[in-house]
Amino acid sequence: MSIIGGSAGFNSVVFYSENFSSKAIRRKDGAINIELSKRRVIPKFERLIKRIPLIRGLILFVRPIIIVWKIYLIVFLPLLILLLLSTSDGVSESSSILILSLMANIIDAHFWLLIAFFLAIYAAIIKFSNLGKYHGAEHMTDSSFSLLSSLAISDVVKQSRIHKSCGTNFVVFLFVTYFILSFFISNFNVLFVGSVSIGFELFLIQSRILAPFYWLGGLFQYLLFTSKPSTEHLEVAIASYEALIKAERNYNNT
Repeated sequence: MSIIGGSAGFNSVVFYSENFSSKAIRRKDGAINIELSKRRVIPKFERLIKRIPLIRGLILFVRPIIIVWKIYLIVFLPLLILLLLSTSDGVSESSSILILSLMANIIDAHFWLLIAFFLAIYAAIIKFSNLGKYHGAEHMTDSSFSLLSSLAISDVVKQSRIHKSCGTNFVVFLFVTYFILSFFISNFNVLFVGSVSIGFELFLIQSRILAPFYWLGGLFQYLLFTSKPSTEHLEVAIASYEALIKAERNYNNT
């Protein structure tokens, strides 16, 4: 059995395998709740796509949109309302299109500034909340089981909160690829899609040649996107991991 991923919340840690998802939540009264669910069977077409180089990286951006569509709706709904109101007030359709065109031009011209702005906000939220501590606990728990086959808190607490499979490393490769390709590609859409596709393939290689980029990703993880967890954060991550292991073993035995 192998754990294929994980994520952290403001009061929770989730780990998932091929068959199950295990979410441990720290309640306000201090108790830990476990929410175990069976994962959907991945369609053959999706399995095939995941094996195709350069294409599989794009799934990373398509799937979150499908899963958290409500968040995207909240973000883009005000824009849609603004366009409808402008049209109802007698503003021509061409004016609405002009607004969208201007927004696209701003994103294109100040892409790095916008990305830096949102990453700074994201890092601040993580660093000054429990999210960073649970993120660190997630990394340390998986490392302890992968390296030592142990979930004893005395072993978990000794692990680094830097993880080679963290999405932060992928973001580093995405930025580096974007920077290099920008010298050869001027179209923003083509540039972004190419950066995601190639950046993800580099992220999967995990070669020693690419070690400097992983060091950079590790530095960002340590300074910005994780914090040192306490025992209460580690307990949540361990509880999630243990529940997932138990569920997988029971499933395989039956």
